[in-house]
Amino acid sequence: MSVLGQVPAVPRPTRKQAMSLLAVALASVALSFVVDRVFGVVLPLDPLVLRDWLRGWGAAAPLIYIGLMALAIVVTPIPSVPLDIAAGLVFGLFWGTVYTLIGAQLGATICFALARRFGRPWVERRLPRQAVASIDQMVDRLGASTLFLMRLLPVFNFDWVSYAAGLTRLSFRTFTLATFGGMLAPVIAIVAVGDALISNPGRAALIFGLLVLLAVLPLVGWIAWPANDTVA
Repeated sequence: MSVLGQVPAVPRPTRKQAMSLLAVALASVALSFVVDRVFGVVLPLDPLVLRDWLRGWGAAAPLIYIGLMALAIVVTPIPSVPLDIAAGLVFGLFWGTVYTLIGAQLGATICFALARRFGRPWVERRLPRQAVASIDQMVDRLGASTLFLMRLLPVFNFDWVSYAAGLTRLSFRTFTLATFGGMLAPVIAIVAVGDALISNPGRAALIFGLLVLLAVLPLVGWIAWPANDTVA
């Protein structure tokens, strides 16, 4: 069975669940925009500048890029999208995707491990045992599918989702598979934007537009045509 084949199918949410996802998504986009703008004043990250900087590392560029991508995931204010685009500019679609997936998976794993090691005990001390048990039961039922969905839709902040998952009882194996499976398509698409940015700007704009549709249409569809609200 392939890695993607082991990821559970994403259940269709009820209208209430879809509205909650939409609210979280909009809040994530707004907060990410503010954080990225503030961080950009301190350290501007332009894909073209990053391209030239990475090329200066020669044969070490892939390792430098993977480390930088992992750092951008762990240190949440650092925006990772400019790095994805720079990967397409420097390494092309195939290797840019490979290096981005390695760096992003590494960074997500570190986030998960840090939250599990330090955050989970804090949650267990602060919340009533029954509340923690209820959260764990919900994660056991929907955790992998929800995580896969939040990886697939670009509106959810990749870094924050990884830290939040570490606070739950989600297993490391489930987290790894859902993370890789969910981020595969968006990573390919964003790296493809970088790959086409210079040679075919129109295609790059089209791919970026499709990414926006990918982020918005599922949430709109679930709100318009929800599952039965009586389903748990």
